[in-house]
Amino acid sequence: MATASPKPAAAPVPQAGWWPVVAGVFLAFVLLKLGNPVILDHVAGVPEGWREILFETWPAVWGYGVLAVVAVLGAWQWRRSAGVPGWALALPAVWLAWQFVAATTTVDAALTRMVLPQFVATVVCFGLGLGAGGSVGARRVWLGLLVGLLVVLGSGFRQQYGGLAASREFFYENEKSGWKDVPAEELARLEASRLLVRKPDGGFTINPDLLPKLAKDRIMGTLVQPNALAGVVLLLLPGALLTVWGASGRLQNVTRGVLVGLVAYMGLACLYWSGSKAGWLIALAVGGVALLNLPLPKTLKVGLVVAVAVGGLAGFAWKYQSYFAGGARSANARFDYWSVALQTAINRPLLGSGPGTFYTVYRQAKRPDAEMTRLVHNDYLQQASDSGVVGLLTFGGFIWASLATLYRITRDDWMLFAAWLGLFGWALQSFVEFGLYIPALAWTAFFLFGWLWTASRNEFDTTPRQT
Repeated sequence: MATASPKPAAAPVPQAGWWPVVAGVFLAFVLLKLGNPVILDHVAGVPEGWREILFETWPAVWGYGVLAVVAVLGAWQWRRSAGVPGWALALPAVWLAWQFVAATTTVDAALTRMVLPQFVATVVCFGLGLGAGGSVGARRVWLGLLVGLLVVLGSGFRQQYGGLAASREFFYENEKSGWKDVPAEELARLEASRLLVRKPDGGFTINPDLLPKLAKDRIMGTLVQPNALAGVVLLLLPGALLTVWGASGRLQNVTRGVLVGLVAYMGLACLYWSGSKAGWLIALAVGGVALLNLPLPKTLKVGLVVAVAVGGLAGFAWKYQSYFAGGARSANARFDYWSVALQTAINRPLLGSGPGTFYTVYRQAKRPDAEMTRLVHNDYLQQASDSGVVGLLTFGGFIWASLATLYRITRDDWMLFAAWLGLFGWALQSFVEFGLYIPALAWTAFFLFGWLWTASRNEFDTTPRQT
């Protein structure tokens, strides 16, 4: 008697196709509204009225509310992430749990309370990315990211061509007149934002910390700092370029090339105008890796990389010759921050000083003539200082082990590889900046890590693959 053949295993059910679209819109919102470091959230003004709500940066707590709604939508259609190694799921969870352990011995509870919600939100975004990457049409996430990036870049162009000059004129002219012609509600908003401070006689004056920034022609887009704008460009420009190329598939190649070139010009121009020196060098490194992945003879690829590196470094040396001639003040300041953070990590190797508390530690340990800071300007070293060796190894281990593994998985698919390149650039910038403490950067990066892990294994993605 013939036996019935076993039924084939049921295919996994794909997640909802609408979810990547919603996730992309959410990330665009994050880019436009949550560009302020959470450690400074208490001094940022709260938008009042519809105009400020639409055009000003939002406080982080408002972003947490929006994230909570999006997280509910994501949980509603959640499925188990198949094929993602256990360590890639465990490391972010262990890192987050350890932050709460380290918080029990914090040297500044107020600062720790500011950053813990940011860390929770960042890991939540990683989970949301896992869900979006496993959905039908997973690559639609990049449509929202593309729109958000273009708005950020457009804001940067507006600042470059008149916006910064207008801001300087506003502050300088009103400083001369003693701020007598500015309405009381506007003065209150500027004071709440720490752009103005009160004098002993009760009047207002420009915050001394703002004066050096006004003197520089460095754009920031919708972010609060120029280096954060550079971080957004590094993170999203490669994926945005492949998205434009894929979305314009019905057009002639010349037209597609023009569109891609236009977006590339906007991104690279804003990176240049941001004045980020590290951003320039990281862009060269990312570009070199991209060139090495081209299907060209090895000698030609190496020649291209050398030519780009030589040209880029020559341009860098020319652009910043006065900076180095003047003593490279910001670079030297970073060495001060890093030395104190390293010493703190050595003195407190297990739990550190507490999440987000470097400001308190540095204020007590810095040299009298050293420049003050609230963050280490190195996310990895800050983890060691704030939460000890466990915080460093789980955070840094997740990022770099993910990049190493995903490189082998994604390098044959240019859309996925473009996302990898962006994460690679963000991870490099984390050695010299504090993107982990800026929602626009941290939430987006961790989302893309989750997205890339599942999108690289997605059998239900109906978007044509770029080869």
